Amino acid sequence: MVLCIIIYISALVRRKINMVEHYTKSLPYELELTSRVLHEAAKCYFEQCSFPITPEEFTILDCLYLKPDIIQIDLAKMILKGRAHTGRFLKSLEEKNLIVRKPVRQGSKTITKNIITKEGLNLYKKICSEIDKYIAQTNPDETVQISDVIKLLREIRKNCTERFNIKFD
Repeated sequence: MVLCIIIYISALVRRKINMVEHYTKSLPYELELTSRVLHEAAKCYFEQCSFPITPEEFTILDCLYLKPDIIQIDLAKMILKGRAHTGRFLKSLEEKNLIVRKPVRQGSKTITKNIITKEGLNLYKKICSEIDKYIAQTNPDETVQISDVIKLLREIRKNCTERFNIKFD
């Protein structure tokens, strides 16, 4: 049902039809509210599971796992944080021996390469496994596929990014 509503609203957005009377009953508001709730839930879940890292640090491990050659400025853009915040997260991960940071020559510049350690990789995989178990238990009777919702949200984000020329620098 939720997926049908999102698809319907997405179609309205694409047609530039505004049928929402109040912002607090709109898709952008619901997405923002859901994002905040999920962020708080992730913090609680990480605390309940006694993971030694924060959800933000896990996100960085995930990005480094997917893109091992990513530099700090691109990592900051990817996680929607500033360079300074990203640097603090990286320093914390390094202090916990979950990553190592090595200076590497790239052309005429020296950049810092962030490498996940064996301990970091083991923790990353453990947390991924626990999250997968949690998601599988959450709503087993739900007919909406999470992958379909993610695909739709990416499409909405892409449409808005292009329409309003949004850039995260």
